[in-house]
Amino acid sequence: MVRVIQLQEQLQENTCLQQVDSDMIIPFVDDGTKVIFDVKRGRKEHELCLAFTRKGDEILATGSYFVGIDWIKEGELAIQVNPKMNNGFEIDYVRMLNEALHEPDNFCHLEDLITIYFDKPYIRVNQQQDLLSIFLIAEYLNILKHIVKKGLKKNFYIVEENLKNKVKGRIHISQTIQQNLTRGHTTDNMCRYQIYDIDSPENRILKKALSFCKKQLKVYKNAFDTTSLEQKICYIKPFFESVGNDVCIKTIKSFKGNPVFKEYSAAIELAQLLLRRFSYDISIVGKQEINTPPFWIDMSKLFELYVYKHLKLIFSKKNEVLYHQKTFYQEPDYILNPVEWAEPYIIDAKYKPRYKFYGGITIDDAREVSGYARLNGIYQRLGLDENTTPPIKCLIIYPDQSQEERFTFNRLEEPLFDKVSGYVRIYKLGIRLPVIKSERFLE
Repeated sequence: MVRVIQLQEQLQENTCLQQVDSDMIIPFVDDGTKVIFDVKRGRKEHELCLAFTRKGDEILATGSYFVGIDWIKEGELAIQVNPKMNNGFEIDYVRMLNEALHEPDNFCHLEDLITIYFDKPYIRVNQQQDLLSIFLIAEYLNILKHIVKKGLKKNFYIVEENLKNKVKGRIHISQTIQQNLTRGHTTDNMCRYQIYDIDSPENRILKKALSFCKKQLKVYKNAFDTTSLEQKICYIKPFFESVGNDVCIKTIKSFKGNPVFKEYSAAIELAQLLLRRFSYDISIVGKQEINTPPFWIDMSKLFELYVYKHLKLIFSKKNEVLYHQKTFYQEPDYILNPVEWAEPYIIDAKYKPRYKFYGGITIDDAREVSGYARLNGIYQRLGLDENTTPPIKCLIIYPDQSQEERFTFNRLEEPLFDKVSGYVRIYKLGIRLPVIKSERFLE
């Protein structure tokens, strides 16, 4: 079996790996060589996921905000980065995603959240180390639940059927002769016609992926609290009773969603990913050891979605919170313009738990958020006069396990946020992340 080295996310720069891990890596890396794992994210061609360098008999690693699994040496050695912080608690990223997708606006911001390399050889892992499947399932079920609430989309689709004593649509003459006339069924006709109904190929793809989710979810009971996902399946399933089960692999692979229906397109894409991930074979689902393609999940992006949902719980009126609004080729995470507060804020979500213990913020983060707050387009969007208005307030939101899993302030009264020393009108705010209880930690 392929050996898999287990690491935690956000390793500090040049962290020396344990000797047992170093000994496994050294045979595949020349002395002085640097190995980099990265992904394309937005305009960035190379966003760092993980890097390590060999120095003699040591391997020095530098982590980032990504979790996932990839090859060091294809077929022999892989490395997996898990969502676990330095103080030992393990982030429940499934619950983070579940909560984030309670906010429908987030369905439009899932791009770059996950990168999957189907073109690389698959890596065999224990099912409880299979971070990819549970993440895709959670994402898929949340979108699918939102779709069925509105009702499954009807569509025109082609049906070929052998009809007794009647004609519908166009008659297939050659097939009618072969299957009916040669057998003495002179009144039967093989016909091809259109139907406008929910039993369309796209809904069959969605239903097939749902059946994969239902079976696979059973293997995660000892690793995650899957109650909410199971409840979603119970809610969704009745909507597909009138949808057929048969859909060929060729249709699944080649089907293209209609970009006009963005949620449907996103659901179809996720269904295709799930089915491809299991090689379109439901017999693979639920096994103790499975093959997973290399992938990387962007935890900083997930944190942004999570924070946005919690901001929207408080500021629910239209345009009070704007997420990733492009202004002069730049995108602040959030523009907050509360109706009841005296002033707006530019908010940046930073997936940096160390900010709880670090009194300030990094220079780069200060420059970034204050730079957003100086854009002409931001002032115009907020209806502010750039000549008379004070600098727009800036707020950095970061993970802090000593806080609540929600914001404790309200929309009626602006709170006193923690001021970042050394800067004018820049503040910090922590929010607790959901964690997996110790007895559920993945081994």
